[in-house]
Amino acid sequence: MAMGEHGDTREQVVRWLEDGQRQLQALVGLVHENERLSQRLEMSEGECEKLRGLVYEVEQLRNRSETAERVGDRLREQLSSAEAELERQNRDRTELAERLTDFMNDVLMRLRPRSNVAEAA
Repeated sequence: MAMGEHGDTREQVVRWLEDGQRQLQALVGLVHENERLSQRLEMSEGECEKLRGLVYEVEQLRNRSETAERVGDRLREQLSSAEAELERQNRDRTELAERLTDFMNDVLMRLRPRSNVAEAA
């Protein structure tokens, strides 16, 4: 081997070693980044599980809310029907009271002696 070739080889080996050290540093950085990302992934998966639980609870609450709204609508309908029935019964009672008043006035008029009726007129 000639001296020039040996020097070139030596320089090439030194460059490989320097490049290797830089690449090892980059590789160590990548390993640390991988560990950091793995930890973030675990945290994100835990948060995702919590959110799934919250979504389930929200769905249950939404279902309960919809059921409560349907029950409320039904109760409003029943109240409206009851109010309409009460109004009808009040009209019937008023009409009956007026008829009874007219009937009683007629009976009283017939029961009074005729002389009081003439005096009243």
